[in-house]
Formats: sequence, C-alpha cells, structure tokens
Amino acid sequence: MTLPGPRPITGSAAKLIYCLVPDDGTDKRLLRILRDHHVITRANSSACRAVSILRAATTRRGKLPEPQLARIVTVIVDQDQADTMLDFIYEHAKVGRPGGGMVMMASIALATPFLMPEGVPDETGE
Repeated sequence: MTLPGPRPITGSAAKLIYCLVPDDGTDKRLLRILRDHHVITRANSSACRAVSILRAATTRRGKLPEPQLARIVTVIVDQDQADTMLDFIYEHAKVGRPGGGMVMMASIALATPFLMPEGVPDETGE
C-alpha cells in the first residue's frame, strides 16, 4: 500500500504585527475593524501582563514594578500590505495616546490564507 505524498502548502511571504494595548476593549474593537473592513482572518488577542509599556514603572528600590493587565493582538498580513496595515493598526488602536501601548512588526517565512466557509455566523457579544 502506497501512502499519498504530502500536500503542497500554498501561501505567501507575510509579516507578523504585534500590538500591545490596554485591557479596555481596544483589542476587540481592533479585531472587529480588521475583519469587517480589511477581511483579516489571521489575527488573535491574548491576555498578558505588561511592565513599563502602558505606564511608567515606579517602585521602591529593590522591588519589581507592579505588572498591569494588557492584551497582545497578533495579526498576520501579506508582505505587500504590511506597512499600510501597521499604520492602520497604530491609528485605530490609538497607540499614540498616553498609555496606548506599542506596535511592532516582524518577518515570517510564509503564511497560509484562511477563508471562513460561507454561512458561518459571526460571534455575538462584546
């Protein structure tokens, strides 16, 4: 019995955009805008703790600063639209405001597009 060979992976050069934002709903609003206006389906939001990113780290000598709850949003975009999407994310996540967080971008080898099947309803709630 001969086993079938591996199926080829289709994909393209891509960039990974990281955005660290306050835990105030910014991540949900950003993901909704990316999905609705740019059909971005390769994105995620996770809880994390941030130190000295959202506010200045003040502490007593010999003590570590208190971490603050935050959200890290990761978005995979095609390489040719990466700079535009970085600017878009910076603007819509309001990273430039005091305590707004940060955004950065890194190269990845390739990413496979993910298309939602027809008729799958969007999640409900906030």
